[in-house]
Amino acid sequence: MKECVVWTVNLDSKKSRSEGRRIPKRFAVPNVKLQELAEACRQLGLKFRTEDKKYPKSWWEEGGRVVVEKRGSKTHLMIELAKKIAEIREQKIMEKKEKKKKKR
Repeated sequence: MKECVVWTVNLDSKKSRSEGRRIPKRFAVPNVKLQELAEACRQLGLKFRTEDKKYPKSWWEEGGRVVVEKRGSKTHLMIELAKKIAEIREQKIMEKKEKKKKKR
């Protein structure tokens, strides 16, 4: 099985290309967390393992990486992960709105 490493920084829309973002800004998601990245891998049915490490260019910031099975190109994989993270965030927002409605 071929593997590739995806850092949280690679999908972060708040980072520039020189700071580590690897996908176009229109697909990127702001402030990606390692737990979100792992959940996206899980929902996409990918084999992966998380590693709580610091991105070398920004070693002072929280982050991490996922070592994931490679399907197709790495760029395509990262775009799919970013889309899934955005979808997960949207679901959480909708769930919070529903909880507020039920409380009323």
